[in-house]
Amino acid sequence: MSQRERNLVLAVDDEVDFLELIEQIGAGVGCDVITADSATRFREQIARRQPALILLDLQMPGMDGIEALRYLARQGTTAGILLASGMDQRVLASARQLGDSLGLRMLGTLQKPAMLEDIEALLVRHLEPGEGLTAEELARAIAEHELSIHYQPKVRRAHGDWQVASAEALVRWRHPRLGLLYPREFLPLAERSGLIVGVTDFVLTDAIRQIGHWRQRGLNIGATVNLSPRLVQDLEFPDRLGRLLREFDAAPEQLTLEVTEAASVDDPELVMDIFTRLRVRGVGLALDDFGTGTSSLTQLYKMPFSEVKIDCALVAEVPHTKPAATVLRAIIDLAHALSLTVCAEGVETVQTFEFLEQAGCDALQGDFIAVAMPAAEIETFAHAWQGVHRSATLQG
Repeated sequence: MSQRERNLVLAVDDEVDFLELIEQIGAGVGCDVITADSATRFREQIARRQPALILLDLQMPGMDGIEALRYLARQGTTAGILLASGMDQRVLASARQLGDSLGLRMLGTLQKPAMLEDIEALLVRHLEPGEGLTAEELARAIAEHELSIHYQPKVRRAHGDWQVASAEALVRWRHPRLGLLYPREFLPLAERSGLIVGVTDFVLTDAIRQIGHWRQRGLNIGATVNLSPRLVQDLEFPDRLGRLLREFDAAPEQLTLEVTEAASVDDPELVMDIFTRLRVRGVGLALDDFGTGTSSLTQLYKMPFSEVKIDCALVAEVPHTKPAATVLRAIIDLAHALSLTVCAEGVETVQTFEFLEQAGCDALQGDFIAVAMPAAEIETFAHAWQGVHRSATLQG
């Protein structure tokens, strides 16, 4: 199949009003939308165009969603696929698993009826304006300060309450032609080109500077940074990091580095050396994306992690499926038995927040708590959060 058409969305649904809504939302977020309200029209659109994203209703007359997934697999589509349906979440989850088994690029599910902002967020999250970017553009962006950092607050349980304890540093690229780009749109290019080291150094420097600044402002707020596997294999990295911490008067305990299991695949002895040196110096280490099937239990006791970060895909299933809730509770209990703290990311609803609180999760992060924001807004948010929770405690 030829290359996907960047920012082209195919919406497949027999409800005309829903298709019109998708068209309106698509126009608002800068993408082109084509539609199909029947099986025949669906096949015609797939034959004519190569969408980057397909929003697929599971209950279509003439061809249900499962048949459509098999058809897409036979056509060899490379589009990302979002499933939409008014059916229960378990059916959606099963359909998504089938799509995965067929080799399709399954991105997620949308429970209908859906709020306008939920649909908009899904389209924005899965658009691909980064296609066609070059290493030369990214190198220029690093050199000319086109990159910036937003911070997503993370709350931690302390003294029976939730307090703003840290914030995850998330890089953005203000591209002169494409506008604001998110990490998923350019970090794969950074990894392929070797520029990920420069990007990560930029993020680390900004995060450590912020830790020092917040400390001067009387705020006990740390930062977390995603660490590239390339830096995990650099023996000089712990020393460079130590110099940065001293330069900005930031306590090592206020910095947590998030790494995936892939970081230790090539040279586990070297990674153990670097991880142990970081932990000896007081820097926290979190095993990221736990619960996705890409992280193994052996990492929890072989590597000197201080935290487990539960992937948002598993967290999102908790309000809808009992098995997901059972697995999540088991992860929390296992981590605590190994003296590790547990952070759940992707907390989007009050129901999820309350479940994780009851399950004994130590830290929470997600849009229900706060979206990523410029560093200058963190202080205001932290004071507002503490004020709200202090009032709730007094009233209780």
